[in-house]
Amino acid sequence: MHAIAGTIFHRWYVTIFGLAFLFFAVRHLGWRKTLLYGVLAFCVGALFENLSVHTGFPYTTYTFNPALRGKEVWIVDVPLFVPLSYAFMGYFAFAAGRLLASGPWRTRAPYWWMEFLLGWMLAVWALWVVDPGSRLGDQFYLGDVFHYRGPGFWFGLPLGSQVGFGLTALVLLSLLFVLTRGEPDREVKGGLVRHPHLPGLLTWHVQVFHIAVIAIAVGADSIGGSAFLIWFPAAAITAVYWAAISPRARARAQGTTASVERDGQVDEPAHEARPEPLGISR
Repeated sequence: MHAIAGTIFHRWYVTIFGLAFLFFAVRHLGWRKTLLYGVLAFCVGALFENLSVHTGFPYTTYTFNPALRGKEVWIVDVPLFVPLSYAFMGYFAFAAGRLLASGPWRTRAPYWWMEFLLGWMLAVWALWVVDPGSRLGDQFYLGDVFHYRGPGFWFGLPLGSQVGFGLTALVLLSLLFVLTRGEPDREVKGGLVRHPHLPGLLTWHVQVFHIAVIAIAVGADSIGGSAFLIWFPAAAITAVYWAAISPRARARAQGTTASVERDGQVDEPAHEARPEPLGISR
């Protein structure tokens, strides 16, 4: 009981994100698909984490703090909260990627690969912020969790660990895309505030940026700053894309098309009308 309480309450942030995942995923996927995905994601996490601890694949070799044994539940040689987090990390990136690709006024992008690519980017981006921030856990509520065998290029993380999680993210997103392959594209009346995937995007931001803010607070400005440096161009590109596919932009484009079909020319404002040739003759 002591270990179970330690997993639930000592890892309160995993509990909160896990409950958020259950709430939003059930509303989206239903209980059956949520349970199926959650179990599969947990199995993937438990398998890959233990493989890495013993063989170095797929995340390179590292170890978890043995002092945590007895204080919380472990699955073989990995604390239970680690593979549990796979489910919500994958789902938040998946939902956020769909929203970024579809825009606020539709539930699906024109092509599935757009959603997949952006979801994959967000999943990898999240780990590139959360993982190096987690290494500083002994300076805040996370505590001393894990240690890599050797230093790496990304704030002490080996390149192999990031590549490995990129492959894992592909697996998790593939599971979600298979489970939702029949979802139709629907219009979202009310735009962003009523979009079904807005909670996923917001929770993804909370997951990533609370670690970035903590990193800055404990003096790791490079880790925290890198998250915001990546975020600003991504946000700007998203804003431009959403503006281009907005109902106003589409209506404007349709009006231009109608003008072309009517007289073969694009209507121009009076102050931009082209001057007629003077027709001077000799």
